[in-house]
Formats: sequence, C-alpha cells, structure tokens
Amino acid sequence: MTEPLDDWLRVFPGIKVPEVIEYVVTTWTSLRESYAAAVAFNHHEPVLTDNLCEALNDPERRHQNGMPCDFQPETRELRRNSDGTTSYVARADIRVILGAPGTPHLVMEFKKLDGTTGARRLYCFDGLNRFVEGKYAVGHPFGVMCGFACSNIEEESIALAEYISDARRSRRLACIADSSGNVIAMPSTLAPASAKFDTSHARPAPALAIGIVHLVMPCTKAEAI
Repeated sequence: MTEPLDDWLRVFPGIKVPEVIEYVVTTWTSLRESYAAAVAFNHHEPVLTDNLCEALNDPERRHQNGMPCDFQPETRELRRNSDGTTSYVARADIRVILGAPGTPHLVMEFKKLDGTTGARRLYCFDGLNRFVEGKYAVGHPFGVMCGFACSNIEEESIALAEYISDARRSRRLACIADSSGNVIAMPSTLAPASAKFDTSHARPAPALAIGIVHLVMPCTKAEAI
C-alpha cells in the first residue's frame, strides 16, 4: 500500500503545486483588473471565493495556463462517526482536484485581512487551525491559506508571520520549528514565486505533518475603486 505522500507526489508532482498557486494569483489579478467592484473587499469572503473559483474553472483560462484541474467551491467533506452515523465536518473554500476521483486534492482556505489583530486571529484560529486539527486535507501533506488584504500586502504578510510566530500561538497551532527555531519560512520555499511564507504543523497521530503555503493577495475597498 502506498503512503499518502506517494499518492500526492504522483498526482501533484513537485512543480505542480507552485504552478497551481501561481495560477490562482494571476487569475485574481485578472479579476481585479476586469471586475474590480465585483471582487472588492467590502464583499463577504464567500462571495470573493465563489467569484475566484468560477474564474479558475473557466475552460479557456485553464487551457491557456495548462491547468488540468477541477476547482470545487465550498465543498463539504463527509465522515463516518464511531457509531456508524455520518456527518459533515468541514467546508473548504476551494478544493483543487487533479486526477481521478479519490486522488489527492489541494485544499485552499481564504480569510479577509483588514490590518487588525482580530482578522489575523480569525485567519489562524478559524482557518489555519482546521488543517492542524485534521478537518481539512486529511492524509495530504500540503494545504494553502490565503488572505484577501485591503492594506499593503508586504506589511500584512510580515505582521501575519509575526502573529503566528508568537510562542503561545505557535504552540496552539502545533507549529514545527526548523533547526534554528524558526516556525516561519519566509520567503516561501514551497511556492517562492507567489506565496509569502510557509509553515509546518504537527497533526494528531497517525496523521502526517502538514506544510501550509501562505498567500496574501490585494483586495481593494469599494470606495477606493
């Protein structure tokens, strides 16, 4: 029997994950240029992710960018409980499916970032924690967190990385430090062309640890458009 990582690497070879993430970033840029009001920060996060997911699935755009993926919006995951009943335990914003049904997928979770610590808290503990707790990407070694930021994205990326690095928060998020004791890999090593930084997290045994690619994308407020 193959391990989940083996399955992942067959479906998402090393170069494919960065390519998918770059496709997400360039598609979002195109939406902001063509339909700025429709993807303004004032909209609720599901409105933004649905708009993005529709664009990612556009057949012509996928063909032009060589993306043989299905992008599924707001998909719920069904699990069997110990007593034999079933329940929905997660609702990922976008799942990227590459290959036949049942093959590994790339879960993408989105949050709005307005420059406040409250928004960063939600990003971490109503988003990132779902990967850590095993609600998302069970059996898969990678996931993506993305922030729609209405402030300077470089400043927000640094502030977000510092927020996660706090010792108390990094413990709650089961962050795995590198040999130097750092829990943040900045710049990103998993998707250096598009992502801002990476983190790695332990998960309850027997699950594999998971690497998270963190994107921060600009999202302008409606009154500024």
